[in-house]
Amino acid sequence: MKKKLYLVRHGQTLFNEKNLIQGWCDSPLTPLGHKQARAVRKWLDEHHIEPDSYYCSTLGRTEQTIQEITDQPYTRVPGLKEFHYGTLEGEPISKGNPGGKDPAHMYVPFGGEAREEVEKRMVDTLTDIMEKDPGHTILACAHGACSFRFANAIDPKKAKKLRKFDNCIIYDFDYEDGKFTLNDIINEHVKDLKPDTPSQLSVMIDQ
Repeated sequence: MKKKLYLVRHGQTLFNEKNLIQGWCDSPLTPLGHKQARAVRKWLDEHHIEPDSYYCSTLGRTEQTIQEITDQPYTRVPGLKEFHYGTLEGEPISKGNPGGKDPAHMYVPFGGEAREEVEKRMVDTLTDIMEKDPGHTILACAHGACSFRFANAIDPKKAKKLRKFDNCIIYDFDYEDGKFTLNDIINEHVKDLKPDTPSQLSVMIDQ
């Protein structure tokens, strides 16, 4: 049976606004972040999409986001956590690219994860959800870097072509016979949203 997965990045957080590396540490949604999450709910309503089940990571920012998206119960799953950046977490984003000859492992010397670790964790976690959940349509709320790593594991060329950076983007996947297909990365509902109170800081991704 073909199933649908909508993988949503969390709304803007205080660390996003302040350009700080987030990873496994956490910060609350900003007012704009709540607004972005409500825009996901509106997009689902407008497209007549009613997920059967909801999941989020164990980090508070995804839980806050999913609480704006639905009034239904949801399940917190550790495997949906963000890329771990080790001792770089909480540091300015300007320190978040240590470089080196092997970018896939650049965070490992700091106690963080390698790219293939994150991709495997996300593929294993989301495959397990899709196999075990009886529902036809699943919505999961995760994070910027780990969601892209998952999309990259499924279809690297399409993931790079479609890549978008907005908070609360929606990755649209099909799942059938144990395989995911990346259909689209949607940002039409959030790309023009602005803070109610203008900020001098830009919206940044988790990295």
